[in-house]
Amino acid sequence: MSHTPVPYIPENAPFSPAQRAWLNGLLAGMFSASPVPGLPALPARASHSVAVYFASQSGTAERLAKKFAKELKTHGHQPQLACLSSIAPADLAKQTHAVIFASTYGDGEAPDSVKSFRESLLAESIVLNKLKYTVFALGDSSYEQFCRFGVELDERLAELGAQRIEARVESDVDVDPPFAAWKDVTLARLSAIDTEKAPALSGSTAVTAPASPSTEAPRYTRDNPFHAEIVARHALTNDISSKLTIHLGLQLDESVKYEAGDACGVLAENDPALVDETIAKLGFVPDAPVEVPKFGSCTLQQALSHHYQHTRLTRKIVQAFAEKTQCKTLAALLPAEQGAHLDSFLWDRGLIDLVLEYPGAIESPQELLAMLPRLAPRLYSISSSPAKHGNELNCTIAVVRYRSHNRERGGVASTMLSERIAMGERVPMYIQPNKRFRLPQESSTPIIMIGPGTGIAPFRSFLHEREALGHKGRNWLFFGERSASTDFLYEQELTSMAASGHLTRLDTAFSRDQAHKIYVQDRMIEHGSMFWSWLAEGARVYVCGDASRMARDVDQALHSLIETHGAMSADAAKEYVSQMHDDGRYHKDVY
Repeated sequence: MSHTPVPYIPENAPFSPAQRAWLNGLLAGMFSASPVPGLPALPARASHSVAVYFASQSGTAERLAKKFAKELKTHGHQPQLACLSSIAPADLAKQTHAVIFASTYGDGEAPDSVKSFRESLLAESIVLNKLKYTVFALGDSSYEQFCRFGVELDERLAELGAQRIEARVESDVDVDPPFAAWKDVTLARLSAIDTEKAPALSGSTAVTAPASPSTEAPRYTRDNPFHAEIVARHALTNDISSKLTIHLGLQLDESVKYEAGDACGVLAENDPALVDETIAKLGFVPDAPVEVPKFGSCTLQQALSHHYQHTRLTRKIVQAFAEKTQCKTLAALLPAEQGAHLDSFLWDRGLIDLVLEYPGAIESPQELLAMLPRLAPRLYSISSSPAKHGNELNCTIAVVRYRSHNRERGGVASTMLSERIAMGERVPMYIQPNKRFRLPQESSTPIIMIGPGTGIAPFRSFLHEREALGHKGRNWLFFGERSASTDFLYEQELTSMAASGHLTRLDTAFSRDQAHKIYVQDRMIEHGSMFWSWLAEGARVYVCGDASRMARDVDQALHSLIETHGAMSADAAKEYVSQMHDDGRYHKDVY
């Protein structure tokens, strides 16, 4: 008779020996068909009502929350699934058990829908002594403020008296493997609560889960991509423009579905020339065998080509070189108060810069891989409409090329898609749904779209989708770029739609076509009265583009015009915008 393998807590898990022994005993009792010799008999698993909350920007946190809620049901618990935006902080006091999935995007920002909740939680003094909770934080380690919102949530709940069920996990962009490991331990601890006292977790140290490929791969995901043929590629910018933006067409088949507003995930490959140079300067051989966690054995060349990010530095890489070389210059960048200097140092350098400056610092290929982040897929807002373009998916891609520290450099995916893959070749890709960036269900609802540069991508999709489906809602687009003569992306399409009346208003802001720079937020203020009238009639507002500057400036302009033309105080305008978030009338797809 065969038995289900018993899961166990590995030696390198973030638990003390006593905690690990207790959890291994619990898991053995839960999964074994017969008692395990030497372990105490375990009582029946407890059943709890568990609030499962999510704060999601692109849908990943929501997906994990739903998956965990199903697991809770399987284990005999009663999950209550909700977005954090749907509750007030005081509602947490009514719960005894809570699991929170919290995303961070941009420069440490909370998802748009939960910003009001965050502000209230940080401001209010509520007693949460009865609450047992855990936080699964999602983020991108290439940003300095990695998982900041999840960290804030975890620390604030603890300050208010709540007790941790399990230490916070900080997951990088590849969430499925750390989620799978965390899920098993968290379910075990939940089942043990009130049946046998579990060893307490010391302190608030988080478990940082590295990115690694998932072993469970549904069809056409980042772990099992569709290989789409490149069927279209041309420049959208003029030859004399200072930058290159391209239109890319990928051929799908009927098995790959997407909606207007979704993103295309591209599994990029590092520049082979840079990979070869890096290996040579390190003094290693390309076919040196290495182990890639959750993937297995491969050569060093394969690892640096397909699995690891090395064109951008991270704090971890700098710290590793500082320790290996005892370099005071590098070490001086690492204290928290030197964050701005570290950011400046990281911004335009890659691994190759440190390899050249500190030869011999890295002694083995495996030591090198241990300091590198995993190579994450690149997400591009889809600029085509399934109703209009059928099985051809379009992306609008700014090709990153620049020179710094006497080296020519380029974006990993953008240069691959524009230069290193030929027409007719195939690109590994998948669809990343963005359920929070959808056209209104009511086809007559007016929409206002604000998308400078490649932020135009989802709005091209929206406009073609509404036109193909015969939607009668009014459409207003704010588009910005450097110059109308060189950088007016999709100019012919947009002006044609404006002439036909499908695009009700087209307002452009070309920053360098006049003595003083003009941006999309300036056009919003300029047309503030009409903007307010559209809002008063129920228009939805969509913003796509840079999170750190443009999206903030647009948000400030929105508050300002509501104050002015809605005759509101600053606080009232803030409440109006907050209500727009809550009502699903203010959407951002920012990065």
